[in-house]
Amino acid sequence: MKKALRIISMVLCVVMLASCFYGCTVKVDVNVKGGSVAVNNGGNNTPNNNQPANPAPQATTAAPANPAPQATTAAPANPAPEATTAAPANPAPEATTAAPAANAAPTTPDEILAEYAVVYKTTKAAGTFKGHDTMSCEYVQIDGKDNSAVKSLADGFMKATGTNMDLPPYKGEDNPMECLLTTADIDSATYKDNGDGTATIKIVPKAAENARFKADPQGKAFNVMEDVAGALANISAITWSEGDANSNVKLTEKDGYIEVTYNKDTKMMTKADYVLVTYADVTHANVLILRDKSASVKFVYTMTYPG
Repeated sequence: MKKALRIISMVLCVVMLASCFYGCTVKVDVNVKGGSVAVNNGGNNTPNNNQPANPAPQATTAAPANPAPQATTAAPANPAPEATTAAPANPAPEATTAAPAANAAPTTPDEILAEYAVVYKTTKAAGTFKGHDTMSCEYVQIDGKDNSAVKSLADGFMKATGTNMDLPPYKGEDNPMECLLTTADIDSATYKDNGDGTATIKIVPKAAENARFKADPQGKAFNVMEDVAGALANISAITWSEGDANSNVKLTEKDGYIEVTYNKDTKMMTKADYVLVTYADVTHANVLILRDKSASVKFVYTMTYPG
């Protein structure tokens, strides 16, 4: 990415120098590169057999015969409706709560990211899936208007910088072999079965400012541009009306994505694009006779596999 840093510096210089001829403040936008139920028995249903028989000799003194209505004091028989309190049989629909089959297509962000992690690790471990990178300039604006002259100058700096490149992220000898992203690092993850034995996963990492390798969502997904402020600080033609390069240069990495297509059986990638989008905002810059100027530069940096 050192060449990318030089390109940022050169583009900013070109834009600011070009504004001398247009006599305007610079504003540039450039693009580079997973119970129980209780049953009520209804009381005691056993008839009362403990009442003594009435002896005949004591008929004159015996208590009057039990009137027939007393029979109504017996506990009523269990009403048939109470049987409805019994626990119902297990309904068939409960079978739908079973866990999905192991080879089912991932649907949730957690599942999709987990699938991507397997594909990433398998492909990177093979050591044969290499790619190349490109940078591009989408448009240049000065004072809010497109400027083809400055865009042409910027286009001249946008060149491919490398070949035989491993899957990002990596930095020098530090080359992680497993996916670093977690669900908390991504805005979205989608899965598509292509119907030909392959599937495509697309992941959009969350935005970051001044991203660093392995330290944030962008740095876990891409080979991010680092220390642009340091690069600008070393250009003697640029000074600052206030502050320094560190306080006047801000990078925002957002809108990028990972898109990989892979063989569902082998988990090996067949093609992939890692698209890093970086917005560089520079304020209070002095270039030659220009004082206290600002610039905004948008870069798109793409790593394409295989290639």
